[in-house]
Amino acid sequence: MVQTNTSAYLIAIAEKDDQQAFKKLYQHFLPRLLSYANTFLNHKQLSEEVVEDVFIKIWSNRKTLPAITNFSYYLYTATKHTDINYFRSMKRAAFDSLADTEEIIYLHNPESGTIQKENLRQIEAAINELPEKCRLIFRLIKEEGLKYKEVAQLLSISPKTVEAHMTLAYNRLAECLEGMLSDFTGIKKAAGL
Repeated sequence: MVQTNTSAYLIAIAEKDDQQAFKKLYQHFLPRLLSYANTFLNHKQLSEEVVEDVFIKIWSNRKTLPAITNFSYYLYTATKHTDINYFRSMKRAAFDSLADTEEIIYLHNPESGTIQKENLRQIEAAINELPEKCRLIFRLIKEEGLKYKEVAQLLSISPKTVEAHMTLAYNRLAECLEGMLSDFTGIKKAAGL
């Protein structure tokens, strides 16, 4: 697939939610990405899950696709970081049984679970309110695990610009968290705690 075809598919996916273009992109990159993912995990089924997760994230964030200048590089980097996350989660699986014991304690207090879900919803809403490029950069760094320099290369911008966008994102999220904390403090004072 020539780079111009890839660019045309990315624009069709981003602007028209073109599922056929997405399918063609997926089919084109699938064999190479499976092979690449398998070099890290050495497990066919997990490698398939990794590649599927990468493409699910691509579809979820499809509106930001035109901002990516080197899509192939982006795919391989996302696959690598997703592989690393899968590998880490496999290592953590041995300790999950201990964590399950703690979860049983929290199950007896459904209010804390509801509060945690609401807090996560507010944080996600704050992330979604970030300017488009700022949100893309934040997600690439925090969700995909890319470094500032890698994001700068992917988006053809300077690392300082990436840093400025991350500073903006952190400031906006800090405001959101401060609001949540002040709400929590107000609730505790009202309850006399």
